[in-house]
Amino acid sequence: MRAFAPGIYPRSEALVQATRDLDRGRTSAEAVAEQTRRDVDELVSVQRDAGLSLLSDGLLGWQDIFRPLAEAAVGLDARPLTRFLDTNTFYRAVLVDGRPRLSSPVPAPDLPAGEWVGTLPSPLAFARAANDAVSARALAADVVAPQIQAWTEAGAGLIVLSEPFAAREGEAGELLSALAELPAAAPLALQLPFGDAAALLPALADAPVAAIGVDFYATSLDAVPSGYPKEILAGVLDARSSALESSDEIARFAESLAARAPAGVALTPNGDLQFVPESIAREKLARLGRASTTLAEVA
Repeated sequence: MRAFAPGIYPRSEALVQATRDLDRGRTSAEAVAEQTRRDVDELVSVQRDAGLSLLSDGLLGWQDIFRPLAEAAVGLDARPLTRFLDTNTFYRAVLVDGRPRLSSPVPAPDLPAGEWVGTLPSPLAFARAANDAVSARALAADVVAPQIQAWTEAGAGLIVLSEPFAAREGEAGELLSALAELPAAAPLALQLPFGDAAALLPALADAPVAAIGVDFYATSLDAVPSGYPKEILAGVLDARSSALESSDEIARFAESLAARAPAGVALTPNGDLQFVPESIAREKLARLGRASTTLAEVA
């Protein structure tokens, strides 16, 4: 059973201090870049030690999930600080000042081809971050799709589209229309963090993605229809809590989910691990890996 951790990972205390020093003119951008590289190397080592199936660079150079794409596109800018759902984190809302179009794709992480997972905002989430000043479908076609194509060509094993708004809205029509604009051959998953996915799962059975990420801290196991035709990215680590999960309990839950016979099951956090301290996130990954190993041994 696969296990991996898409999304933004928490920065180390050293990297947080380096970025603060840069803001205050006490260090250089080169020094921050070097500390970022050290953090990425450490994160890759943690994931390898945990036996995770796909590696992530943790988006450690990303301030939030929207800003890098907004800065890489013409017609978009990221400015007003906006609270992200009911968390204590913020993103810069996207301002639209022309027809958005990706001018230069965000570079892929320096990780082995086929072995890494990347994370991008879903087109609907991007539109909501822009206060719907541009449609999800237009953002999909002209910004998200070319970024996905670039990462696919760079060897992404999977690209996870983070969609934190749809589960709260409870309607999938606009999302499905936007997803139809994305490259058909790309290895895509749609993750629904921090919300009850029950109302969306039937409609998303026909979505042009290979997997659906479900937050099982907000969604009942019974909400997954028997024989679901997509792989389920099971959100079994609570990214908004510092409490550490039991690897044995994770494995038992995964067995119960697999008994419902979806197209596949992978173990993931229920959202970005950036909401917990780095030391906690590291231990959560270790426990995720142990659960995956346990399941492999009994298979």
